[in-house]
Amino acid sequence: MTEIIGKGEITTIEILREIFGDSIFIKTQSPLKELLSHEFYSEGLSERQQKETIDITVYNGFQPLCIRVQGKDHTGILKSQRDSVQKKMLEWSGNIVIDLWFHDCPELFKEKLNDSSRKEVIDSLKWANYL
Repeated sequence: MTEIIGKGEITTIEILREIFGDSIFIKTQSPLKELLSHEFYSEGLSERQQKETIDITVYNGFQPLCIRVQGKDHTGILKSQRDSVQKKMLEWSGNIVIDLWFHDCPELFKEKLNDSSRKEVIDSLKWANYL
């Protein structure tokens, strides 16, 4: 399977490595189904949900942190509804979900590793009580 790395993802990973060092394991393009509790399997996932992936998953020995790097293509009605359902499913399964939006993280989406992009990621982690 080819890993799809979207805008902002590489810089996000670099920033996470700076913050946490070797104390975490980072995985890209984690299949959604691997992060869900078994109760969702009994209900059955849609064909689309079976193919969905999470941009960045951080494992630190506790709850997985799912980071979704959300570009402009996630602002449409249909895609934003799917994103909302996905987020709830992840949270109900015990994951922490952080969305890094293009409008909140302009430096990150330029793939610039600088103080501004670091602040954008750190602020999102703090907002989610992850730091």
